[in-house]
Amino acid sequence: MPLLSLRRLPRSATGVCLSATARGFTLVEVLVVIAIVATLVAMLLPAVQAARESARRTQCGNHVRQLTTALLAYESQRGAFPAATSVAEKDACEGCYDPWREAGLAPGSFAAGSRHGTSWILLMLPFMEQTALADRWNAQTNVKGNAAVAQTDIPALYCPSRRSGIRTGVGDHLNLVDSTWRGGGTDYGGCFGRLDGFVNDTAEGHRFCDMSASTQTPLVATTTAPRVRHDTGLLDGIFHATNPRRAAAALDGLSNIILVGELQRLRPIPGGTGAAQTYNRTSQDGWAVGGVATLFDLATDPHRSNPGGLNNLFFESPGSDHVGGAFFALGDGSVRFISEFVDARDNGAALPLLGSIRDGAAVTSDMLD
Repeated sequence: MPLLSLRRLPRSATGVCLSATARGFTLVEVLVVIAIVATLVAMLLPAVQAARESARRTQCGNHVRQLTTALLAYESQRGAFPAATSVAEKDACEGCYDPWREAGLAPGSFAAGSRHGTSWILLMLPFMEQTALADRWNAQTNVKGNAAVAQTDIPALYCPSRRSGIRTGVGDHLNLVDSTWRGGGTDYGGCFGRLDGFVNDTAEGHRFCDMSASTQTPLVATTTAPRVRHDTGLLDGIFHATNPRRAAAALDGLSNIILVGELQRLRPIPGGTGAAQTYNRTSQDGWAVGGVATLFDLATDPHRSNPGGLNNLFFESPGSDHVGGAFFALGDGSVRFISEFVDARDNGAALPLLGSIRDGAAVTSDMLD
């Protein structure tokens, strides 16, 4: 029989035999693999992003809880909640204090100890494991005179869904009492009530509004929200502008009032005109500064440009960078995520009423669900 003829296999440069079937991937196969990987990434990325945002939201809620715990510890130790601000400068009308202007006065332009412009959050520092920072504060001068301390970033005062510090790219520094500062912001503040709390004019630094009988909220009554005079106290929150207020002042019960919550951080629309695009969209910022920088109100007062509710692009109102709502703490220390769809149709609705401490209305926190 003839011998079987064997085909000689090719060898590599090193002498190793190569398989007759060895070959690389075709272009089509590579493209298919890339498409499959891209599809898997596209499917997984939203889930990863959602998980990260969920973690950020949890952290933000914990920040609100930490600040509220400090506030309640302060009240327990001192017998009253702190005043919203330490301030002396005011206009002729009742309660028209201007903490923003006072906070930004040049050091040396006033007598020692006569001007401050500070906020209630300054008093919380020892209760937030920030005693060393609090000890550095010079009580003989104002916020600007304490620049090194006032522009210190406190991580627990930033919402991680929004920022971890001052963002110059979106103009955060322009909301600070000194635009050269690069720290010291806050995304949380206290509830001032359901009244028209601040002047809608940046030329006056959004100072506190007149608290006399001449001012009423809302400006125009509805069938369920009558006009109420500011001097009656029926619109007040737990924070008084300049006086400490005892927990007993909350006649509606601490579990039925909003104490602390998230703030909007607004900048005017570039090239914008009119109040809605300019000074009504201008926030103030800074944990050390009193007034609207560390307070919000829950009024619904459309005839004063305040549509009420959350994330409404009006500088006095609360809000957040979370989707669908914001975190708030009630007076009993519980923290709630309140939806943007909460009832705030007028100043007699559930959300505004939970901002005032003795309105006498039958409103409870379960109405936020």
